[in-house]
Formats: sequence, C-alpha cells, structure tokens
Amino acid sequence: MRKKFAGVVIPCVLLVGCSAERAYKDETERLDNKEFEVVYEVTGSNVKDLTYGVGDRKKESSETVENPTLPWSKTVTMKGIATAPSLSLILGESGGKAECVIKVNGKEARRATATGEFGTATCVAVSPAGHGS
Repeated sequence: MRKKFAGVVIPCVLLVGCSAERAYKDETERLDNKEFEVVYEVTGSNVKDLTYGVGDRKKESSETVENPTLPWSKTVTMKGIATAPSLSLILGESGGKAECVIKVNGKEARRATATGEFGTATCVAVSPAGHGS
C-alpha cells in the first residue's frame, strides 16, 4: 500500500509545481506586455547632453540629445515590469544649473538637480507594471 500512495503523491507534487511555474510565467508575460507613459523633462541652463531610456525589457535602449534647447521634454511609451525609465544630463564646462524630472502615467516619479562645472543629474524610476495589476 505504501508504494501506491507514494507513487500517487510524487506525481501530484510535480504537477502542482509545474502548474505554479506556468502561472508565474503567464503572469510575468502579462506584466511585460503592460504599457505605461513616460514624460521626461529637463529645465535649466547649459546642458551639454542628456540621455533618456526607451523601449521595453526585451528591447531597452537609450537616446542622446546633444546641446538640447531648454526647456526640453519627450513623451515615450514603455512596457514591462522590469523596464526602468531613466534620464541623465551633464552640464557644460562653464557650469550652470539644470533639473531632470521623470513622470510616469502623469505622476512625478523622480527628480534630480545638477549644478556647477560638468555637473550631472540622474533620474531612474520604477515601472508601474506590477502595481495595481
């Protein structure tokens, strides 16, 4: 009798484990396809260049703008639970002051300020894909 019982329990445990793994993969795929709007903004003076993130977890990349006209803004659509919107800037040799802001789905997510000669600021936000799903 023990052999029959043991033989039934092991496949059930494996089946439950496989089912949980499949559910996890399905949920991860659903969240990786969830889109959100990102607005990048830069204000101030003497920004030499700025770099901002675009894409999604599978094709995340960045774009650079040299000597941007300020104020500067860009709206992009991103997707995925592991995608992190990012914006960085560097000031020129003569210094200055500039601020970067990331808004995700209309709400401010990050803000940073750069000052002085070759000052830098970096903002990185969290994907909202897993929140309130």
